Amino acid sequence: MINPFARALQEKMAGYREEMLFHFKELLKMDTVRGEPCDGAPFGPGPRRALEYVLALSEGFGLKTVNLDNYIGYSEYGPGEDYVCSIAHLDVVPPGDGWTHPPFGAEEENGILYARGAGDDKPGVVVGLYALRCMKELGYTPQRKLRVIYGCAEETGMEDLDHYLEQEPLPLFGFTPDADGYNIVNAEKGRMEFRMEGQKPAGCPVLDVTGGLAPNMVPASVTAVFDRARMNPEEGARFAAKLKTGPDLTWEDRGDQTAVTFRGASAHAAMPESGRSAISLYAQFAGDALGERADGLTRFIADSIGLDWTVPKLDIACRDDYMGPLTLSLGLIQTQGDRVWTVGDIRYPTSTSAGELQAKLEAAASAAGLRLQVLSAVDGHHCVREEEFAVLREVCLDKGKPEPRCVAIAGGTYAKKFGGRLVAFGGCGDGVHAPDEFVLIQDFYDHADMVSYTLYRLSGRA
Repeated sequence: MINPFARALQEKMAGYREEMLFHFKELLKMDTVRGEPCDGAPFGPGPRRALEYVLALSEGFGLKTVNLDNYIGYSEYGPGEDYVCSIAHLDVVPPGDGWTHPPFGAEEENGILYARGAGDDKPGVVVGLYALRCMKELGYTPQRKLRVIYGCAEETGMEDLDHYLEQEPLPLFGFTPDADGYNIVNAEKGRMEFRMEGQKPAGCPVLDVTGGLAPNMVPASVTAVFDRARMNPEEGARFAAKLKTGPDLTWEDRGDQTAVTFRGASAHAAMPESGRSAISLYAQFAGDALGERADGLTRFIADSIGLDWTVPKLDIACRDDYMGPLTLSLGLIQTQGDRVWTVGDIRYPTSTSAGELQAKLEAAASAAGLRLQVLSAVDGHHCVREEEFAVLREVCLDKGKPEPRCVAIAGGTYAKKFGGRLVAFGGCGDGVHAPDEFVLIQDFYDHADMVSYTLYRLSGRA
């Protein structure tokens, strides 16, 4: 049952709706895709600018405000050493093509905001900050210190959080409002990012291939340039036939060369089944047209990966009852001279490990004449904290939402870095990692109410 202070907190947050919305829009207008590091900006100028913007607000609200070398920062309120927290991130994935609204325009239309980051994950930054502001202004003293953390590299390796954990203690418990709704996401698959590289054979008809925006995005487009003068008659005939029958491609002749663009559908690598890989479409086309004259990497993609995200033809395939199957998606492909490489994203259940996957992938790559490099790997996690879960269930019931269930996801949030002390809980917006990502403004306001109440309840006073 909601007590008088909780009602006062709700009213206080509601009084700041227009102000929160203004600052939310300002953050959405900032391009916070990770860039090249520069002085004082380990993840490029965009994430630094957004972090400095949020921390300036925090200081203005009279909260303890900490910037850890522009990797990550936080606001804090309350006494003591132990703390509970929420953590959200300012960085976003590249916008890609297919938008009907400017990806960093924060355009409002019929009560909807469109922008990259509208759902993932800038709402959690703003509403967490204002939750602390409102509790401070109401004179509330939490039993457990409250901290709201603002990350800058969640989408690209989480080095920001590594930097944080080198300097700061773990929380007693916390949540990241980076989920799809208000179930308790207490288990996440592990994630491995890898690069696989091969060499083009002499006289290979594929001159160039490029596509993809980020390792954790299923690519919607790949363009390959073929030299028809390098094809023998059989290859040329197969190539011409596939151009006429391929439903997912367009092409343009340039003298003896043909540029072919393969059209898939973008999706988050955690849910690759909702997309269609343009890399696999290219590989199947080139493998069928050129046979053994296609490079080894292209043939490996066509024969061993294809369009089945669970990769049953590879020895790494596995599943468990709670987390479901391992999935593999390729996010980038490119040629460099006589080399061709791809970067892939694997989400895997706790029934396997990064070490086991690496050994099996290396064996498969070696057998195909390819070189494998694991770029990063974090095993999955399973958090069991029944006392705190009971609080989260009460939060939902108090706010008129269905009682939440504990669920597992393939997505990779900050939770897996906190040693079983963090869950993903709550979120708003839709179209994450896709064109025209959006959030209903009313959902943003409702999210602010939920996050503030959750922080209040976790702070130890009901």
